[in-house]
Amino acid sequence: MKRSYIREILDCINEDTISFAGGLPSSNNFPLKEIQEASKEVLKNEEALQYMSSRGLLALREQIALWYTKHLGFKTKASEILITTGSQQAFDMIGKTCIKEEVIVQEPSYIGALNAYKLLGLKLKGFKNISSLKNVLKQNNALYLMSTLQNPNTTSYNQKQKDECLLHLKESKSLLIEDDAYMFLRFDGKINIPISSFYEKSFHLGSFSKIIAPGLRVGWIRANESLLDKVIIVKEALDLHTSSLSQHIISSYLENNDIFAHLEKTKKDYKNKMEFMAFCLNKYIPSFHFNKPDGGMFIYGSFEQDSYLIAKKALEKNIAIVPASVFYYDNRQSKEARFNFSNANIQEIEKGIKIIASLL
Repeated sequence: MKRSYIREILDCINEDTISFAGGLPSSNNFPLKEIQEASKEVLKNEEALQYMSSRGLLALREQIALWYTKHLGFKTKASEILITTGSQQAFDMIGKTCIKEEVIVQEPSYIGALNAYKLLGLKLKGFKNISSLKNVLKQNNALYLMSTLQNPNTTSYNQKQKDECLLHLKESKSLLIEDDAYMFLRFDGKINIPISSFYEKSFHLGSFSKIIAPGLRVGWIRANESLLDKVIIVKEALDLHTSSLSQHIISSYLENNDIFAHLEKTKKDYKNKMEFMAFCLNKYIPSFHFNKPDGGMFIYGSFEQDSYLIAKKALEKNIAIVPASVFYYDNRQSKEARFNFSNANIQEIEKGIKIIASLL
């Protein structure tokens, strides 16, 4: 089992590196002052430093459940929310308890999920489009996907595709793991209704890493109580519970601030950076073919040559990008690559793109 390519790259990055690699939110957009105020408030009570329920802080679960009911049209109770140590932990817990031997994944797919499933010894099989699921999904399989702003390729399923996916799930009685890390980061402000809301045998995953701050390491699973009862057994064995302090801080922040107003500012910043990166790519690397994303943190496209070789040369020049081979479960050779635009500033974006152009 190899380390994650992206985590290895992050270890190699120094102050001179321009990184388009990791899915890092912009540090400038962290609600630092508000988090400081929330921290001071919760630390007035020693309970913020005490052990807590493995399910997570009730107030925080109620706040998340309200989002589902109010914004996603997905009626949810606090008892249907399990707090996790980042949404990354959800892959491990679900894999250990609810997946027998095989997971069907998108091609390409999120590297963190792929590595988690590989570590558990699960077989992986890919699908490129929804129509191909009919030939891939077996009875009681597990299907992992992102339906909105997929990582890495940034695409989203339309309602017709979601309906077809739902049909294949019901026919095969497969388990759905729907990762929605970027659901609140569409530039147009639209929040898509997840496939999970129409399918009971499903886990819907969310994260505060992309919308507040990743350092707090808090995510969640939304599922019916019978499924969560299975997962919580593993949760208790892994870490007892997610950080009490982080949960109290996030809950206090949500109680006293409008997170959606905060996200509007974040999305405006990201859209500006995306537009500028798209401009630079078209200007300096016209051979790189891509579609501008509707949100999220990435531009995904294709070079005219092996992107792994380009990424290797770029890293020698202190520029980090991610070749798409790491996003395929079989690590196949690819010309595709992912660029993160959220973490770099305007000057770094242009400088980095120009250096990559010079390598080509």
